[in-house]
Amino acid sequence: MIKYYHQLKKEELLWLIKEGNTYREVEKDFPQPPWCSYHQDTFGMMGCWSLTCFTSGYSMVTGKNFCKTCDLYEYPVVCYV
Repeated sequence: MIKYYHQLKKEELLWLIKEGNTYREVEKDFPQPPWCSYHQDTFGMMGCWSLTCFTSGYSMVTGKNFCKTCDLYEYPVVCYV
């Protein structure tokens, strides 16, 4: 099962960075949530602030509902045949 970036704890992210991982390397192992279409949203200061800010020990993003007001929220595609 994939662990998405917003599911990391602050301590986990800081440990990964301390070990020498770049944001790009962390992004490969812990991708952005599938509902997000923000380009490079996990890319440090240039990414999604809500996703990369760990003010309370976790990302502010707790799941889909948090992101639904964002212009870059990617709604599921429904196909009618």
